[in-house]
Amino acid sequence: MIELKRLKLINWHNFENVTFDCARLTYMIGVNAVGKTTILDAIRYCLTTNRNFNALGNKKSGRTLQGSVHAKQRGENAYRRPGHTVAYIGAEFWDSVKRTPFVIAVRVESEGPMQELHPGDQTWYLSEDGCTLEQLPFIDPKTGAPSAKEDFKPATGRLSYTRSPSEARDRICRALGIGRASSPLGKKFNEVFQMGTSMDEIPNFREFLYQYILPQPELDLDALQGDRLELENLHAVLAEAQTRADALEEIVNFGREAAEKQTQTLVNRGAALLARAAADGGEQTAWQEHLDAGRRQLEQLSARYAEAKNAEAEARRAYLSAHGAASASGEGRALDALTEELSRRKTALDTAARKAEKAESALARTQSLLAMLRRSGFAAGIKAEELTADTLPQLTAWLSAQEKPLEEAYFAARQNTAALQKEQAGKRAELDAVSGGKWVYPHGDAATRVRDAVNAELKSRGIQPDAKIFCELLNVEDESWQDCVEACLGDRRFDILVPPAHYEAAKSAFVALRDKVGPISLLDTPGIRKANRRADKYGPDSLAAQVSSENPLAAQYAQTILGRIVCCDTPDTLEQYPDSATRDLLRHHPFRLERLRTPQRYIGLDARRARAGALAAELEALGESARAAAQTEQNLKAAYNQYQTLLRGTALDELAALWDARAALTAAQNAVTEQEAKLTECRENPLLQQLYKEEEAREAAWEAVRAAVEQAGGDIRVCQKQIASCEAEQKKTGETAQQSADAARSFFAAHPLVEPLARTRMLALAPADKPRAAAQAAEKAQAKLDDALAVYLTGTLEPAQKAYNEHYVCDYPLGLAGLDQYRAQHESLVRIDLERYAARLEQAQRDCKDRFRKDILFRMKDDIFNARRQFRELNKVMEQLTYGEEVYRFELEPSRDPQLAAFYQVIVDKGNQQMTEGDSLDNLAATADPAYERQVDELMEKIMADVDENTRARQEGRTGGVTLSDYVDYRTYLDYDIKVTNRVTGQQAYLSRVSRDSSGGENQAPFYVAICASLLQIYEKSENSIRLVLLDEAFSKMTSDRIRPMMELFRRLQLQVLLISTVEKSTAIQPYCDITYSIVRHGDANAIAPFIRLAAE
Repeated sequence: MIELKRLKLINWHNFENVTFDCARLTYMIGVNAVGKTTILDAIRYCLTTNRNFNALGNKKSGRTLQGSVHAKQRGENAYRRPGHTVAYIGAEFWDSVKRTPFVIAVRVESEGPMQELHPGDQTWYLSEDGCTLEQLPFIDPKTGAPSAKEDFKPATGRLSYTRSPSEARDRICRALGIGRASSPLGKKFNEVFQMGTSMDEIPNFREFLYQYILPQPELDLDALQGDRLELENLHAVLAEAQTRADALEEIVNFGREAAEKQTQTLVNRGAALLARAAADGGEQTAWQEHLDAGRRQLEQLSARYAEAKNAEAEARRAYLSAHGAASASGEGRALDALTEELSRRKTALDTAARKAEKAESALARTQSLLAMLRRSGFAAGIKAEELTADTLPQLTAWLSAQEKPLEEAYFAARQNTAALQKEQAGKRAELDAVSGGKWVYPHGDAATRVRDAVNAELKSRGIQPDAKIFCELLNVEDESWQDCVEACLGDRRFDILVPPAHYEAAKSAFVALRDKVGPISLLDTPGIRKANRRADKYGPDSLAAQVSSENPLAAQYAQTILGRIVCCDTPDTLEQYPDSATRDLLRHHPFRLERLRTPQRYIGLDARRARAGALAAELEALGESARAAAQTEQNLKAAYNQYQTLLRGTALDELAALWDARAALTAAQNAVTEQEAKLTECRENPLLQQLYKEEEAREAAWEAVRAAVEQAGGDIRVCQKQIASCEAEQKKTGETAQQSADAARSFFAAHPLVEPLARTRMLALAPADKPRAAAQAAEKAQAKLDDALAVYLTGTLEPAQKAYNEHYVCDYPLGLAGLDQYRAQHESLVRIDLERYAARLEQAQRDCKDRFRKDILFRMKDDIFNARRQFRELNKVMEQLTYGEEVYRFELEPSRDPQLAAFYQVIVDKGNQQMTEGDSLDNLAATADPAYERQVDELMEKIMADVDENTRARQEGRTGGVTLSDYVDYRTYLDYDIKVTNRVTGQQAYLSRVSRDSSGGENQAPFYVAICASLLQIYEKSENSIRLVLLDEAFSKMTSDRIRPMMELFRRLQLQVLLISTVEKSTAIQPYCDITYSIVRHGDANAIAPFIRLAAE
């Protein structure tokens, strides 16, 4: 027998460095949450490499390997050893056959509780025979810390190690007498030994069997999952091919519809071309007829024009004869001379009038300039209306002298306007600032600039920016003294104040501003504070008494400036004090009296409101002044511009000729009047009047005939234009008719089958003698047909083609042009590919069912028979184990659930045969029972759902937490029970029925017996192995009389048991144990000490 003798824990949970002995029956007592279970975790981890502590007895505990290494405490992320930690677990065993000790140990090194462990962070050690815990250097003697990996070796002897958990399990199993870890016995040991043995976590007998007795089925689902994946892929391929065929069929149908619409469009277009050619040919004939009629009319008009031309020549000769007779008389010659003289005098009058008008214009411009100058303050000594030729030189000289004064006045007015506007903008900005609660201080707002610079420096140093302007910290108690206070303070009101601690930082900013500070000062607040301690106290009649401040430094500075000034109600008492002042701003200095200027108020809220009102009034006044200045500037600008135009031009020269021009105009007017009177007198001669009447008659006749000639000529020109127009239209219609005929021929050459349909449609649109109506109707319908075809192509056919090309990565042409390619692809898919894919899918389904029968169905049958065999073997052991008067036996039956029972029969049926590599469903089809095959198919569907879920989990990377359902688990198809037999009375009962009426303790006893039997099955397979049993929360629901037989059973079976429980069970358990320990909390660490029960007094 190999027995655990000692256990060492270093940096394991709350155990810093403890070592304790183990006997045949070792009992450990401790209160809840003291860390008892972590001892069992350590043993299991050391012997099985299992890190899943949550499955070891308490599934809800949340214990982890790193939590134990770093000593996880209550509370989130609370650890006693949060940093780099090395932990050791050492187990010393005694081999009673070889009569020698050996050690199994494990070392864990972790950088932190949240850091993943690397493969090299865990190392298992196995000593050669003869080694004890004391011979291994768990602690470095120099540092007192756990030994480094390279230093952990005995002084003599050999210590093998491995970092592979699987290799470690194999070495440990062989060292403990179990055999290879990969053997059935080794697997069973690692399954059972690492399971928790806290019966509180076992809800029912089935769960107990699943954990400790019956192994979880080991089904090789990889191949079946591969078949299912192949099936899914084939289904997807077939579905994709069908989807592709459906898409192509839709495109082909759309193409058929589009072709029909295109045919309708072509037929209508052919009808339109035929009708248009017929209409254009008829129009050409009509224009030819118009042209012939026009040419005949031109011949008639030409003959009439020739006759009118002969008559016009005869009338001209008669007029010239009458005119010559009148002109040849003496009276006629005299009239011609008078008429010629009148024409000459009118010409002279026009010339004189233009000169006079020019001079009058110069006079008007001069008068306008003088008026402008007078309005602008430049008055000449001569009025414009009194101007004469004698006074003109005087006016000219005065005007010449005004150029520079006028220019200076204009530029001065412009500067004045700009200054007023600038002042207006400044006042408006100040009003906006004051209305918004911000002062604009004198000297270009220097106070604000200095304060902001100081605050920026303070902020850059991480100091609160608390610089203030002095006047903002003050308040005047009596408003009647405010003007006096502000006048006496003067520019000191705008000094900058900071706390004494910030003075040096503020000083650096103030010095850096150089002359930009203007008259603003930085107050030496450290000096003010020192001065305050020794300052004189001024009386209530001082001007300082009128000023208050919540800032003591500001108050002290105000007192320094104003404290010596005495307030006087009247001027009579001023001289009684060296320094005094009155409300109305009289200030008396030693030997001097002055009148202070009324200041702008800056202290207090009332000052801000008053300043806002004053600024508003000033802005209103400035507005009036600015508008007046702008008008003055405008007037001067207009006068200056007109002045420059007048003096730089010829206006003054033109003005000098005014009076001569007026005299010349009067003389010319008189000469014209005199000549007109002579001409009138000459025309009143009777003989001359007779001659002129004859001339006028001949002239009228000539004029009439000449008008007839013009009319005839105009008619000819109109007719010629009409003929030219007809010729152009005839040519144009001829060309159009030729083009229409050519277009129709070309169209039908390209679409010969359409022509008969087009002619039929043309006749249907309008009668044969109305081709233009047919053309118009066809052309009107053509637009709708074209639109309908375009809409169908772009909205239906082409989107479907484009979607297909994009989805299947093709570049087939869109529209009707590529329809043949889509049709060919559709026929290929339907006739070839779909049939091939369907055949492959059918074969894959057969292959999958073959695999199911080979790898699942028969395997479950084999597992059920193995379970029956295991229960038979286990019952052989159980028959030798007595618990008090009771003997237990496992009972195994098919499930009583109807569906599960039916499936059970399917599984164990003789038709469920082991299939060889050459077998297939086709070979079995001839002998298979159809009803049985339907049941197989139904079970396969249930199980395939689990297989598919596992496949999806693998594809999605969900390797953990995905388990097979009950239908895949052979254990589901069985019902289990324990038959309890009383050896004395022979009475028998089943645990499932007894448990409903018995206490929890009675129900737990068979489980403990079964655990012992399950472990004995493993241990007794070897002549020399461990016989270790670990019990957590032992006998938690059992009474003392039920515990005693169990402890006797452990002793009788020669099992080494390590029990852990709370103090409540110690009275019943301790008497049967070889050694008892108490686990106690010592500070923030755990300690293990021998348990001593004090005798009752």
